[in-house]
Amino acid sequence: MTTTPGRAEWQRGARAWAALRLAGCALLGACGGVGEEGTGAQPVTVSVGVLKGLDDSSVTVNGVAYARSDATVVDGFGNPLSGDALRLGMWLEVQGTLRPSGEQGAAQTIRVRPAARGVVSARDATGVSVTVLDASVRLGNGTVLEGVANASGLVVGDTVEVHGPLAGAAGDVSASRVEKLAQPPTARQPFELRGRVSQLDAVARTLTVGRRSVSYASANVALRSALIDGLVVRVSAAAAPPAAGLPWAIDRLVADQPLPDTLGFLYTEGIVEDLKPGPLFLLEGLNVDAGKANNKGAISANGLRVAVVGALVAGTLQAKSVAVIEPGEPVIFTLSGAVADFVSPADFRLRGVGIDAGSASYVAPASPASLANAVRLRVEGTMLGRKLIATQVAVLP
Repeated sequence: MTTTPGRAEWQRGARAWAALRLAGCALLGACGGVGEEGTGAQPVTVSVGVLKGLDDSSVTVNGVAYARSDATVVDGFGNPLSGDALRLGMWLEVQGTLRPSGEQGAAQTIRVRPAARGVVSARDATGVSVTVLDASVRLGNGTVLEGVANASGLVVGDTVEVHGPLAGAAGDVSASRVEKLAQPPTARQPFELRGRVSQLDAVARTLTVGRRSVSYASANVALRSALIDGLVVRVSAAAAPPAAGLPWAIDRLVADQPLPDTLGFLYTEGIVEDLKPGPLFLLEGLNVDAGKANNKGAISANGLRVAVVGALVAGTLQAKSVAVIEPGEPVIFTLSGAVADFVSPADFRLRGVGIDAGSASYVAPASPASLANAVRLRVEGTMLGRKLIATQVAVLP
């Protein structure tokens, strides 16, 4: 699934994220300044991306560590979730405030936004992709797996929850996380899909989400704008979808990312689609104008994965900075917590995640000999299937 990154790859990735943080700082006008009520915190901001860091008190998305002690955690429909439901690789929308450095913030709402929850109906021979609710889910560098040891462990008939950005109008997913579920979907966690609307028939009340034909004749619909082709929505039903090609009678239909038309700071990841001169493009249905971005020349083709910092103006993201996330670029995850199920430095768990720190560097006073159950650690590394291969280990105070 992934390989240990070389130093040049690490440096390239670090420079890209640092440039985006600086752009965010400039956008807020906060460098060295004071925010609301003298706290240094800025007005509400939104960050959309992969959950790459998790500890008792914060989540890290797009390189920013957001304190989560006062945050409300909800699913894609706004239903409350426990903070314990958060897992590495989940696709999150974090609403909160950001400090002047651009590296820390405080979350007010954390929205968990899976791309699909359903049954695997097909897989390719290599295990690189599987089909869920007619969406092609591509696994790759940095995909976090749970419930199976590796991609080949996913088979037709498995029920899975998929996270990651949408790739193209057909609703394909570049998977950041795939979890094999022990139980089938329920009314509380139903079959679920997000994607762009096409083939809308307002009279018959049918449409297509990604590639999945849907009937919303009996659905609870909650939208802030008109239902139109191209809108990114989330649909669900407790009943399993019928065979491909037959309409799926859904229970709910909502806007997947109901952002306001105006927002001073938005930091989002996504896959470039519908690229036009400017450059103008879409990220999961969001209009992006990168004409004044500092790295606009890098936006050269559809299908590129990018991270964008900017402000929403009249519903369009006016990009301040854009970073292209190169294929194969290492995805760095960070976990903090107490060691459990300790067998050896190459075999223990943190926050339910298997850790292999057999070849990691240790920050004193941490050492392989100091590892034991209940020792509190901060571990950084890359994912190989469902195991984090640690590159650095430090002891928490």
